[in-house]
Amino acid sequence: MIIDKLENFKIYRGINKKFLSAFDFIMNCKKIQINDGKYEIEGNKVFALVQMYYTQPSDKLVWEAHRKYIDFQYVLKGTENIGYSHISNMQPISGYIDADDYMLFSGEGSYLKLKEDFFAIFFPDDCHKVRIIEDGISKVKKIVVKISVDTLSNFLPYGRKKSSRRSSNSRRNK
Repeated sequence: MIIDKLENFKIYRGINKKFLSAFDFIMNCKKIQINDGKYEIEGNKVFALVQMYYTQPSDKLVWEAHRKYIDFQYVLKGTENIGYSHISNMQPISGYIDADDYMLFSGEGSYLKLKEDFFAIFFPDDCHKVRIIEDGISKVKKIVVKISVDTLSNFLPYGRKKSSRRSSNSRRNK
């Protein structure tokens, strides 16, 4: 997980070219009044979900993790608490829902405040719980950019196995 202020985005854009697309989209959204909905950035490799909602008590929310996409969550307006835990510390409470790319979990984690102009990036091994009340109910406008893990080389989210293929140079005749 990464959490930071948007002004520091240059530190992270080198992780992958798709991160730069995410930052560019968010920077453009700050200049206009964007409506809720889904926005394609680079087809199914990078897209954004813009949403407005009210925060809720933590006990009304669940932990989740994704396999296919990295969640880049940016708070445009409002404040919320977010929970984080490594997936190995959590207990699954549902099977993986491939069509919607999520699996639900229970357990304990750490909590942080995500306020206006801050972002959090959740990788597939990061369970997260979002939309949590901070000091009182808050109206939050958030941009969630989904970045396909297939765009990151050598990245294996939970539930995927590394190929056992070997190159022909590594084989020895005996």
